[in-house]
Amino acid sequence: MKFSTSDLTLLRIRCPKCGQHTEKIVTVLIRKDAIQCGTCGARVSLSTPTNKILIAETAASCARIGEALIKGLKLA
Repeated sequence: MKFSTSDLTLLRIRCPKCGQHTEKIVTVLIRKDAIQCGTCGARVSLSTPTNKILIAETAASCARIGEALIKGLKLA
């Protein structure tokens, strides 16, 4: 398994019901289609277009950062 900073990165997802944010690790969000709001308990869909883009782009960024870190460690 390749190292990715998504194992360490929290992403904040806004609840459509109460408007508060719930934080989850990116690797958790990639594997789910919904999460429970930490404030009101409502179901927060991760399959909305906005959330899909946010999660995918964050995961891709984490993968690039992980690759750069690994590459940098090999040079040292």
